Formats: sequence, C-alpha cells, structure tokens
Amino acid sequence: MTKYFILICWMFFITGAVCQPSLPKREMRAVWVATISNIDWPSSKYLSTKDKINELKNLFDRLKDAGINAVFFQVRAECDAFYDSPYEPWSEWLTGRRGEEPYPYFDPLKLAVKEAHSRGMELHAWVNPLRVSNRTDDSSKSPNHISRVHPGWILRFRNYEMLDPGIPGVRKYVAKIVADVVRRYDVDGVNFDDYFYPYSPRIQREDFESYTLYGGKFSRISDWRRENINSLIKVVHDSIISVNPKVKFGISPFGIVKNSYAGTSGLNSYSDVYTDPLNWLKDKTIDYIVPQLYWTIGNKDADYENLLKWWASVVDGQHLYIGQTLTYSGKVLKRNLNDELNAQLNLNRDFRNVSGSVFFSASTLLKNLEVKRGNGIFEYRALVPDMSYKDSIPPLSPTGLKVYQISNSIILKWKKEKPAADGETAKFYVIYGFEENDVNFNDPRNIIDIISGSEEVYEIQIKGLSERDKYFAVTSLDALNNESSDISYVKLLSGSDTLNEKSNINLSLKPGYIKKKKSGYSPSRVINTLLAPP
Repeated sequence: MTKYFILICWMFFITGAVCQPSLPKREMRAVWVATISNIDWPSSKYLSTKDKINELKNLFDRLKDAGINAVFFQVRAECDAFYDSPYEPWSEWLTGRRGEEPYPYFDPLKLAVKEAHSRGMELHAWVNPLRVSNRTDDSSKSPNHISRVHPGWILRFRNYEMLDPGIPGVRKYVAKIVADVVRRYDVDGVNFDDYFYPYSPRIQREDFESYTLYGGKFSRISDWRRENINSLIKVVHDSIISVNPKVKFGISPFGIVKNSYAGTSGLNSYSDVYTDPLNWLKDKTIDYIVPQLYWTIGNKDADYENLLKWWASVVDGQHLYIGQTLTYSGKVLKRNLNDELNAQLNLNRDFRNVSGSVFFSASTLLKNLEVKRGNGIFEYRALVPDMSYKDSIPPLSPTGLKVYQISNSIILKWKKEKPAADGETAKFYVIYGFEENDVNFNDPRNIIDIISGSEEVYEIQIKGLSERDKYFAVTSLDALNNESSDISYVKLLSGSDTLNEKSNINLSLKPGYIKKKKSGYSPSRVINTLLAPP
C-alpha cells in the first residue's frame, strides 16, 4: 500500500501537484474589504465616526471567527484616501464629500492595522494604482485631487478617468503614494488590483500623445503599454524595498493572461488590458500574485481547474494565492455555492505552488456562513505562509511560560522574548494546546489561537474544555511569519500551579472577541495584564 501511495504522490509532484495534508498548518486565508461604493465598509458614508469604528471592529471580529488570517483593506480607490494622506484627498466613500476629513477625526487605516493585528491577522493596504474616477463630473473633485493638480496626466473616456502610466511622472507619483503608506503605517503588505488599462471602454488612441513623447523605441503601442505597466510595478517595488524590505508587494491580475495558455476564450489581460503578469514573475518585482479566477470548475470558456493548473506551473518562488469569489463569472453552477467553493479550495490544496486564497469580498464571504464552520475548510486556524526568500531568520520564543487554573479559566502567562539575530521580536504569538501523548506542532488542530505580539497573558475558559488538552505552548511569529523553533511546552498541573478564586491574582480584562477554535471551547478573552503574580 505504501509504495502505491508514494508512486501517486510522485506523479502528482511532476505535474505540479503534491499530496498535502488535508489540514494545512500554513495557508493564506485573506479577504478583500472593499471601501469603494461602501461595498464592505463602512455600510454608509453618512454613519457617525463612532458607528464606523464599531462597524469595522465587528467586521474584523466576524472575519477572525470565520478563520480569516489576513485582510486586504482598500485604502485608495480613485486617487483618494482612506487614511490621512499628505498628497490626496479624503475619500467621499468615507465622509460623503471628497476632501472632507472625518469628524470627529479618526484614521481608518491606522484603526484597521491596529484592529487586525490585535486579532492576529495581517493587514495589507489595497491600492488602485491608476483609477481616477468612474465618472467625469468635476463637481465632486476637491482642489488637491490629482485630476486638478495635473490634468495633463489624465486619460479620459466616456464615463471613466485614469492616470496615464506612459508618463514617467505618473509612475513616480504612484510609487511616492505607496512609499508614504509603507513609511507611516505598520502594514504587512501592499496589494494592487487589476485596474491598469481599462476593460471597458477599451483604450483606443487616448494615450497617443504620450506614446509620441515617450514611446520612441517601441514600434507597436501595445508593447509600449505593457512596458509602462512593467515599469510602474518595478518602481513601486523598489520604493517599498527602500522603505521597508519586509513589507510584501502583490498584484491581483485578471485570471486569463492569454487564451492559448489554459485553453480559455474571451477577454485576456495581455492583449485587452495590456498587462503581462509573467513579466512581474520573471523579474521578481512582486512577492505574491493573486489571479482572479472567478469562474466555476468545468466552465466551458474559462475552466477554473485548467486555469489553476496553469498558474501553478508558472510561478517561480513567489507565493501564488487564488482570487476566489462566490459570485462567479458566466455562472452555470452544477452544485450549490458552498459546494463549488469547497471543491475549489480542496483543488487548490492539491498543488504545492498554491499557498492559499483571497476572497472577494468580505460581505459576500460572510453571507455564506457555511464556509465558516462544519465543512472542514476553515475548521482550524492556519498561519500565514512564510516568505523565506525575504527573511528566513526565526524569532526567539517567549520565556518563562506558566500555566495556571483559576476558577473556571486556564491562564497562560509568559515573558516577551529577546530580539533575534535580525533584531526582530514577535509580531504575533501562536497559542497551542496538546493531548497528553501527542505534542505535535505541525497539526493545525492543536492551534488554539493567534494573537498580537504585544500580549503576555492569555485566558481560556474551562467550561466544556476537552480533556485532551494537558500541555500548552506559545511560539513567536515575526513580520514575515517565521515561527520560533526553541519551543518549550508546559503541562497543566494541580497543586502549586493551580490557583483558586481566593488567590491574590488580580486580572484586568479587556473586552475580547469570540474564539471557538476547538471543539468544546467557550468564548475566550485576551487578558491585558496579570497583576501581582504568585
């Protein structure tokens, strides 16, 4: 039996797939949070600041509970800002009027970073690099909007405006915007979507003037346009590296590059919107790619499985995440939505080069609650995949871990680790619980939670707690998700390590969020401080 299993695995390996555990410990499980048109957040631009803040916290609570480990938060949709930008106006989708700052004041990106990290989730700043407006009405444009500051940079269509990437000043400007975000906010990554040259209306001669000025060495305007996008990606990549080389940069292109590649038909990015993702992969100007495969398995024009196999065959070192949706293009479903998504996710896991998924969008995912529990997809937590080619030095583990029982709670308390060789300490902590004779750090079923690296105490309520948990451990994750290896685990004992409610332990609790990661767990809370320890 064993030799047949090995043979099957080898056959999968040479075709780009691999026999992986059905429960991966590392898997990107991200979601796009769209702010344009108030798709995901805020639900209305006219909400009060207090309601917007509470709504975002509640959204992140629900994403955490659904098993999401990274949020791609839209911060720039139309050369505007969902953060306090020194260069571009506040978004109308935040305040109701472009250029008007929120009152009472708050910074959505700063809030989103804080709330994501406090829940053990990454936060990537989602940027639309070139879109200026979905309309041509100047009345909504503030004085410092780029369309007024540099009107000569704008390509205008019937109902759409975009920055002209053929102008060198435009590419430098976009890089400056991205570098500013990376410099001032603790983002884990920057994500570009697929709005480069427009899908509709298709570009004709709108950029011919800039082609005349800057396209001298190109005999075909199509080649020049693709090179403009390649140059934009490179200058943005370099600007991120110059500020913080540990911040990831990724792009989410249209899922079809050329129809000849994966046996598809219809729109393609290479000749219709003038982008060539294979160039970004070859030149390594991106760290991850998220092709938007918004079709079903077996779709006659664009088969999800064929596209998945092709993308898995072309990545070379970078991470490949699959852009997923529950509103499929050319939708002809042979099964219900959740069955289709489950089939796609299980298919993703067959390929060694597929490192996870990004879902569009948050509200769509959360409406399909079957994804959340009971189908084995996100039944257990997963760590975000590490990027060894950017950083392979693991952090040190926290020290002095102690496990106590206090009334109806188990308390884990530790001391923050010292900096590793590269100076990094924990950005997140991973909380583990093990059976008596099965201390296995590779089994994701043993992951209780992933929490902020600023915490030093964690509480688990005992009510309904399974008898399986006898040992506990805490490991560190650094900025690129390297996990500490110098791990010690502690057994829950009776006697001196068990405290009762009459103890002199004083707990200062902050409101927590629901964690039902393991069967039998009741809602838990993260403890802010543990005063007067024994």
